[in-house]
Amino acid sequence: MQREKFLSRHHLPNGLVMELWDLSRHTAGDRWQVTVEVRVSIPISRQNLPAAYQDRFDDIVAALGPQITFTKQEVRNFIGEKEVPALVRKIEAELFASISSYLGHPEFAPRFILKTFKDVQERQRWYPPE
Repeated sequence: MQREKFLSRHHLPNGLVMELWDLSRHTAGDRWQVTVEVRVSIPISRQNLPAAYQDRFDDIVAALGPQITFTKQEVRNFIGEKEVPALVRKIEAELFASISSYLGHPEFAPRFILKTFKDVQERQRWYPPE
């Protein structure tokens, strides 16, 4: 069973909250798979949709639910047990530095919602619900 360990929470300029989680796990001997995950929950709201999609709000909520979550993982394999804490801190700092401006951009939430909605529509075209 994988354990999750909360690392940090950051409030972004666009009102979203970025969380970083340690999902590292023991693999064999003194070796570990180090995984740090970024999570951003995005509420599906009219203010998070472009004007051109305001009339599709009910369809989008029906397809996606009240919120969606953006995730990104950084994974390193075959790491010695003694190196794990320092590597987790390093990856956490690098992820925050590299992705926080992207996730904090005012257009991130609307664009991610629309991309996710279009992905769901495409899957339904190929695999219609029964």
